[in-house]
Amino acid sequence: MRTWKKGVCTVLKTIAIPLIVWIFFEIADRAVTGMGVINTSADVKMLLRNLISSYAFAMAINANLGAGRMDLSVGSQMYVGVIFGGTLAVNFGLGGMGMLVLSMILGGLCGMLVGIIFVNFRILPMILGIGMTLVFECLSFGVNNQQGVTIYGKGGFEVLSDVTFVTGVILVLLLLATIIYEYSVYGYKLKAIQGNQGLAHNSGINIYLNCIVCYLLAGIMASLAGVFETAFKGSLPPVLGMGSNSVVFNNFFPMMLGAWIGTFSHNQTLGILMGSLSVRIMMIGMSRLHVGTTTQNIIVYVLLLLFVIFNTNKGKIAYNRLKRKRIAEAKRMRMSGAV
Repeated sequence: MRTWKKGVCTVLKTIAIPLIVWIFFEIADRAVTGMGVINTSADVKMLLRNLISSYAFAMAINANLGAGRMDLSVGSQMYVGVIFGGTLAVNFGLGGMGMLVLSMILGGLCGMLVGIIFVNFRILPMILGIGMTLVFECLSFGVNNQQGVTIYGKGGFEVLSDVTFVTGVILVLLLLATIIYEYSVYGYKLKAIQGNQGLAHNSGINIYLNCIVCYLLAGIMASLAGVFETAFKGSLPPVLGMGSNSVVFNNFFPMMLGAWIGTFSHNQTLGILMGSLSVRIMMIGMSRLHVGTTTQNIIVYVLLLLFVIFNTNKGKIAYNRLKRKRIAEAKRMRMSGAV
């Protein structure tokens, strides 16, 4: 009975944030516009397509950040994977599935390359990320006469917009990521490294191989996100001058919020899905209120800043609360002793 109650409590804590966000914007949108957050099947389709992109990319960021490395090149890895993979799929008539597979393979290879360079040359992750971003952006810019990849109007790519397929990809990603991070040997070793890297290394864990796998998974998931982002927009034009970092920062809040939610569910993968869902619902809700894209980004970044401040200082908040409680208890005992 106690185990059942504990499980129900965990589920409620996990879905609480997206549920609260949906209720808030459902009330606000209906009060202002007379329409809810989700009204038609097109709204569901848009939510799912945005969700898979946000979720996969948040997972890509977390793959390295969870181990203390901030990889700024993950956005450019997405561009290389999707533009090269998409171009090959279009030219050889491989369709949406071919684009998805090729992009993930190429993105994973880009991530693995960054990981190998990091392990062998010990360059600071952020500095390495900046350098590799510039290299990867130039590579993706030089493909297909600087046009990137366009799949709009091309036959065989409709599957990437199919609601059933997108839902299936979300569930498969959730399942595989949960197995990899929670139940595999790699996941156990990663948690040991996160706890104490030196101790993990001394216990026989190959921290360098684990690091390369982190970068590999980040590249795969970033390219997965990029494929569905391209399917949603119809094309992916190349960028230069660190422009690929915008996609990293756009998905930073879902990752941070999701990692926090994951502390309640004891499953960071599920938590990041809930964090991504919360942010996507919030964006749709603000669009219903006719809030501009720039204003939406300002609100999201302000919320990210406030969340980081809260998350960084939550230990101090708990300490001050306990300190006030001890002072109050001491005063109470002094008063009772005086009486």
